[in-house]
Amino acid sequence: MDNLRAHKVAGVEQMLEAARVRVIYLSPYSPDFNPIEHLWWQLKSLVKKFATTTEEALKAILNLDLMLVSEKHLRNYFTHCCYCTS
Repeated sequence: MDNLRAHKVAGVEQMLEAARVRVIYLSPYSPDFNPIEHLWWQLKSLVKKFATTTEEALKAILNLDLMLVSEKHLRNYFTHCCYCTS
């Protein structure tokens, strides 16, 4: 998990541990090891490409892009970050 302050508020780590999730924090400032960053880069790229001017258009583009994200894309994000996906 990245070091976002919201991830470190009281209760988050306990909730994850209760769900049998092992919490491992990434080194600070290491977006290359965080798979979600690849999704943000993809979304930002599409938003820039269409240069939206309204909130409605922005929401439509983001929704479309999220619908187009496949399992293969997600696996590639994790593989690129050196996580085992098999």
